[in-house]
Amino acid sequence: MKRTALLSVLLLLVAVPAFAENPRNYATLKLGAYLPQADDMDNFNDGFNVEVAVGQYINPYVAGEFSFGYLKSNGSVPGVSGQVRAYPAVLSIKGVLPVSIVELYVLVGGGVYFTDAQKSTNGIIYTATDITSGFQAGVGGNINLSGNVFLGVEGKYFWSYPEWSFTGIDSTKVHIDGIQATANIGYRF
Repeated sequence: MKRTALLSVLLLLVAVPAFAENPRNYATLKLGAYLPQADDMDNFNDGFNVEVAVGQYINPYVAGEFSFGYLKSNGSVPGVSGQVRAYPAVLSIKGVLPVSIVELYVLVGGGVYFTDAQKSTNGIIYTATDITSGFQAGVGGNINLSGNVFLGVEGKYFWSYPEWSFTGIDSTKVHIDGIQATANIGYRF
């Protein structure tokens, strides 16, 4: 019992000052792919994804992060082509495992997805927009190039279900769920 208490105190004495020396805030640029996974998106291609995230470490093992992004996918069936875009604004919590110069993490979060869709048939283009909620869960890792700069990779799955009302046609609810896979570069400050 005394040995466990002594080891716990020693760990705190080593970890807390080391964390105090490291910057607590960070910004990350994430570039990669949006891979639609929902059945509603069967005829859509893999698309583009970009995000900017800012975060703060609450302690060495937990961080809060706000991100704003853009994702896009195009698709078609005979006689109709379409495009789906979303601008997610998401707040996430990250569980962090720092190991030497590597940082592994899991994240969960939710937020608002500003979406729009475009449908083209017989040369006529129809557009619709919706603001809906969405949720995400993912994993990632960073490698520290210095005390401030890091490179990383991240994979996450998101769920969102917008409803688009196309003027003159119909109203459609579509699961745009998918994978976001990115390569990241970040800076701690």
